[in-house]
Order: sequence, then C-alpha cells, then structure tokens
Amino acid sequence: MSRYEYASIINNDTYHIPAQLMEYEIQLFDAIESSRLKLVNDRRIGELSPNQQSKLLMVKYGVDILEEESVVTVNFIDYLTGRPIASCRGAYTTLGFSVSADIRGAIKRVAKQITETFPK
Repeated sequence: MSRYEYASIINNDTYHIPAQLMEYEIQLFDAIESSRLKLVNDRRIGELSPNQQSKLLMVKYGVDILEEESVVTVNFIDYLTGRPIASCRGAYTTLGFSVSADIRGAIKRVAKQITETFPK
C-alpha cells in the first residue's frame, strides 16, 4: 500500500452518480485528498511517467441507500494491473429518520477508513 501516491476517480461513459449523492460528491473527493494520495484527472493520466503510473490507483465508488442505512463503498484498483488493492466502506443509519444524515455519516466513516488505509 505504501508505494501508491496517486489516485484518479473513474469517469467514463458508464459513470453515473446517484442524484442523492451529487451534493456529497465533493466530500468524497475531499476524503481521498485527506489521505496521502494526490488526485489526478483521468484525462491527464497519459502525462504521468511510467514510474508515476505504477504508483497510480483508479478509484471507483458506489452508494447503496436503503431505508434502514446508507452505505458508501470506495474501491482502489491498481492502474497497470487492474487488480483491486483496497476497499473502504462506510455505513451509517438514523433508523430511517434522515437519508441525508445517513449519507453524511457514511461518507465520514469511509473518509476515516481511506485516511487510515493511505496515511500521510
């Protein structure tokens, strides 16, 4: 894990962020930036040297919003091999009282896992 320095969030034609998460997308980016990983725009990956590309992780995330809890999962995939390296998961519930509070809580928990997995 210590060799990775860069991260790029997957953004392709199949990328669709759930409407409920749009307002929290910035917090997901901030969660990754709060770790030691430096974000790289997916269009600039080709500008990285081969050595930098070997230290690059692709980031894919998903959200599952249920009545009883919200779950945010962030997967980190080695750029060169396509192999999953780490998965961080945050879940939170207000027992159905507030979906937005559930999402915020889940993002905070996944952010904590990301910074623990990739400490500065």
